[in-house]
Amino acid sequence: MKAFKISLAAVVVLAIIIFVIWSLIDTGREGEIALPKNQFTERIENEINAISQHPDTKFCREAYDNVMYLIDDYYKPLPPTYPYGRYGNTQSENDQWKNNLTKNLYAVYAEKFISQSFNRFLGTEWNIADLNFIRRECQSLRKSSLLEKGSPVDKKFTEIQTILGKHDEIAGFISECKGFSYSSSSLSDRFPISDVQNKINQATTYLNSSLGNGYINNCARLHVGLKEIPQALFNAHVRYLDKKINDWSDLYPNYNSQSDYANNLYRPIKGEIDALDNDMYNVTNFDSEYQRLSNKWSADNIKAFNFSFPARH
Repeated sequence: MKAFKISLAAVVVLAIIIFVIWSLIDTGREGEIALPKNQFTERIENEINAISQHPDTKFCREAYDNVMYLIDDYYKPLPPTYPYGRYGNTQSENDQWKNNLTKNLYAVYAEKFISQSFNRFLGTEWNIADLNFIRRECQSLRKSSLLEKGSPVDKKFTEIQTILGKHDEIAGFISECKGFSYSSSSLSDRFPISDVQNKINQATTYLNSSLGNGYINNCARLHVGLKEIPQALFNAHVRYLDKKINDWSDLYPNYNSQSDYANNLYRPIKGEIDALDNDMYNVTNFDSEYQRLSNKWSADNIKAFNFSFPARH
């Protein structure tokens, strides 16, 4: 019994010793045999660590490319001193180091890129060049075979693309509204007021819903653009009426009488001018533009009134 107790104690002590020794050994990644380090592996590891310390206020793709170049360069055989590359004493060690360093670089840079991207999204100044870079870089990183689908990093990439998609949606809508025009000016043509009202309603919906995304709501440029839409559409409406008045002015001699001119030309266009509705546009220059258009068209009516229409049979 005593001998059994001594044996059991010896086993426990041996197990503890083995555990301590095993704990002190640097085994590298789980399931892998630790690889010997040298000046080349340490330099690259330091460069990768520098990327992790890079400020979030500035993108560092150039640093990533530089480290990737070093990884590839050190991997190449350099006989006779480094016949298998500069990472290890065998081709297997060289291959393992390249694989591990490449994975580590991708992981560190992807995390840093995500932090840098969201740093931009938290600000109010959404620089277009920055957004274009984020879009390209996110697409590039997602194509990598090193990315684990469904991982937290992959989900962050999805979130970034969702934010950019919403930004592009609203920016495209603003551009469409500001570039809107209606140039048809036949007498039967009418400015598409219903379509314009829908655009103004959509702009209001975006503004009232925090632009549909908490990060997008930080973008001052989109807020300004949406608020400018009613003015832009009002300007388009005014341009349409200006052109229509210009195209149909001084044509009263083509009518049989003052009454014929008034009923078939003056009043229809005057009705379009009167259809301008400031409750829809709510712009500061509504009164001045409305009055200018009314006076411009009334001048043609005065000329028609003073014109001596020939008797026509």
